[in-house]
Amino acid sequence: MQWLGSDDNGSASNNPIILKQFVDNKYTIVYDNTLNHGVIVERDEGVPFCKSCNTDGCGHVGFTILLEQKYENDGTIFD
Repeated sequence: MQWLGSDDNGSASNNPIILKQFVDNKYTIVYDNTLNHGVIVERDEGVPFCKSCNTDGCGHVGFTILLEQKYENDGTIFD
């Protein structure tokens, strides 16, 4: 999980999604190197919803759910 906070946005093969900001139970901002732009995943009545893909079932939402689970288990999102 160390790569999540990487500042190296230039290498999509090394860092396909980079965590930019995480606010538990509110929103997550990631940079998607495949799309070459930032993505916001917000909580809508407890359900993560991707503002970029307009869905609750994309990879950005899945990534956010994993972050939230790690945070709930460890109290941290980095190893």
